[in-house]
Amino acid sequence: MKKGFHTNILCSLAVVLFVGMSACNKILELSPNNRISSGTMWTTEGLVDQGVIGVYYSLQRPVYSAGLIGANANIGYYGYEAFGMTGQGEYNLGNLFSSAVNPGNTYFSYHWKWCYDGIHRANDAIANIPNAPIDQEKKNRLVAECKVLRAFFYMRLNELYGREGLGVPVYTEPIDPSEANKGQSPESEVWALIIQDLTDAVNEPSLPNNQIQGEGRVSKGAAYAFRGRAYLLTNQYEKATADFAKVGECGYKLFHDYRQLFKVANERCEEMILSVQYIEEPTGYGTALQKYCAAFQQGALDSRGCWTDLQVAPALVDLYEVIVDANTVKPFSWSEYFPQWESLSAGSTANRKVLFLRDQKVNGMEVHSTITKAINNELAKLSSGAQELYLAEGNEARLKTAYQNRDPRLGYNVVTPYSNFNGVNSNSTAAATYTYRFPVTGKYYADQTNAEPNLNRNLPAGYYTSGSCNAQAEFKYIHRKFVGEGLEYARREQNPVDEPIIRYADVLLMWAEALVEQGDLPGAMAKVKQVRDRVGMPTMATSFADKNTARNYVRDERRRELIGEGINFFDEMRWKTLKDTKFSEKFAKHVWEGTENTGGTTYEWIGDQWYTWPVPKAEIELNRNLTPTPGWVY
Repeated sequence: MKKGFHTNILCSLAVVLFVGMSACNKILELSPNNRISSGTMWTTEGLVDQGVIGVYYSLQRPVYSAGLIGANANIGYYGYEAFGMTGQGEYNLGNLFSSAVNPGNTYFSYHWKWCYDGIHRANDAIANIPNAPIDQEKKNRLVAECKVLRAFFYMRLNELYGREGLGVPVYTEPIDPSEANKGQSPESEVWALIIQDLTDAVNEPSLPNNQIQGEGRVSKGAAYAFRGRAYLLTNQYEKATADFAKVGECGYKLFHDYRQLFKVANERCEEMILSVQYIEEPTGYGTALQKYCAAFQQGALDSRGCWTDLQVAPALVDLYEVIVDANTVKPFSWSEYFPQWESLSAGSTANRKVLFLRDQKVNGMEVHSTITKAINNELAKLSSGAQELYLAEGNEARLKTAYQNRDPRLGYNVVTPYSNFNGVNSNSTAAATYTYRFPVTGKYYADQTNAEPNLNRNLPAGYYTSGSCNAQAEFKYIHRKFVGEGLEYARREQNPVDEPIIRYADVLLMWAEALVEQGDLPGAMAKVKQVRDRVGMPTMATSFADKNTARNYVRDERRRELIGEGINFFDEMRWKTLKDTKFSEKFAKHVWEGTENTGGTTYEWIGDQWYTWPVPKAEIELNRNLTPTPGWVY
């Protein structure tokens, strides 16, 4: 397993020894068996293979979860969603987004160590593989793979901790922990190292062009994609566009079906350039996304009851456009569906809750007296004017129109109010269909006595049990993307769907960004159109009428397309838009934008220094050669 750091930035030298490759050839379909010293790690071909796998393993679980989910565990890239504008958390996010944030915050320390752990493993491999007893071509390929991985970790470090000219400490050789005493190199030098590592990989003949249906390893296409991203982040736009073009030449392209793209069967398709590999293995080689993101009534064969700790932000849902006709889209606006939307918020946005309440009656009959009572209790909290807007039979249908004729990715990515989802029964032996309603009178499974269809046998066949968040009093947007349906997964906490680090749609949209900055607005529109054509969304020339309009539209398209993949946070940071998108919300929100029962999540902007994460306080105390990050109080 990945070893934590016992000193400032580097752990004692240890590499995970893996044994046993399965027939699927997944890089991480292996289990740790032992730990061996670096001195013997690279002495046989089998040990070299296992040592390189240890570098790949460092890609897993980059997010420290305390204050983010209801458990202390390191989680996957989906955890970053709560940091960006596209997602929100149930808890206080460890005060990372509050005025109490300081350089001693555990998030700063954990991510610093996570990146340097990957760098250290890569350095050990790069230094020792050339002397290993294996053929030269394989040596060259493995070194190229590890250089791409090292570049990835340095890129993450530099874009979080290395802004405004001051970079991060650079180590390119294996060292003893006592030697980890460097100060920061200039930001430009760190970028130069990243680009050089990726250039070395691009120029390595033994590195394959792609890993389509392959082993999930690094490819030349991945090196081009990451180098293009590095050029984009350093404003070298012509070089960025040239590299992004090379990614397609390496064989990568869009997968034809967005909805099926994020299923296990397609995780090594032509769109997935580099992903974190997971399997359904009970000792820790799967992802726990299902447990922390899914509706309560979802689960897997081994367990039911998911926590819904990480949700989709209402601001993101509102970005999914309305389809007017085959050639036209328009921005979504609640006021077009509910003219009273703005006036209802007078005094309290909670008055808008009236529009989101479930029906009391179906076909003229009461669903159940318990549900009627729950609805009336909610109505009693609202103004008299709001109460008059409630429709006892038809409130649900009226609301559902707001989610119809929208960008199909909304329905693919998000469980919206009164839509259905596939969950499990009370003992995870059968699948069941649920409808996401509010208010929920209890967290019932379809086979339990108190589920609505069992309470009232007169309900129509299509009336399903109410689904809920883990806290049934809430009504928040739930993730659908990556979430298993019914009994799709064997394990709730160790499910197998890979997490994409970079895929071709991401490349196309970064390519569009670079073209916008070069003033090639028709070219940018063409790249965005490729992404939107896949889901049948028209792309309008008016969205690219001028440079500023095009820039903002491409950014919104990235938010819509890449939700759930842990990318938006890094986008908002590099664009320096987080203050206007994340912190402007102030609180985690319900679908009607009310902030009741937020669980303590508060967004308080402390200043633009937030865009450069501070070198962790513990690192400053252990290494006096490090420069404290300007703007932060140590």
